[in-house]
Amino acid sequence: MSSAENSEFKIPAEIEELIPPEKLKKIKQAFDQLDMNRDGKIDREEYLEHLLAKERARFVKRFEYLDKDHDGSIDFEEFLVASEPNYPLLKRFKDFDANLNGLLSVDEALQIAEEFNFPITREWLESQIQRVDYKGRKLISYNEYLGAVTRFGFQ
Repeated sequence: MSSAENSEFKIPAEIEELIPPEKLKKIKQAFDQLDMNRDGKIDREEYLEHLLAKERARFVKRFEYLDKDHDGSIDFEEFLVASEPNYPLLKRFKDFDANLNGLLSVDEALQIAEEFNFPITREWLESQIQRVDYKGRKLISYNEYLGAVTRFGFQ
């Protein structure tokens, strides 16, 4: 490889002697990607443009992940879910709390199980609530719920 394939400069012979041809070819290709004006040098703007393009692609992927409804924008709830990882759990807890007292009863939990076709019995559910209901009320608070979800994968 005595000359550059895509630009005006020649690779010095001493470099060609030191670097294996296949490795040198890959390095030259990477250099040519950055040397947009093909002058044999990478200036600051070319370097920044290359790095920003890579970051832009990464940020576009992140944006698409956050835009759950794929409408081309991130609404507040989509942003909230990304900012507060427990928000979906809290929202689900609030949805399940039929009487809005901040606690789930066995009946409320059974109703949810029926809606989602979970094959559980009252006895099984009571035993699970008992494992996380540290105050013995047969009610489950948000923090207890969060612990149960984390421990049992109950989402």
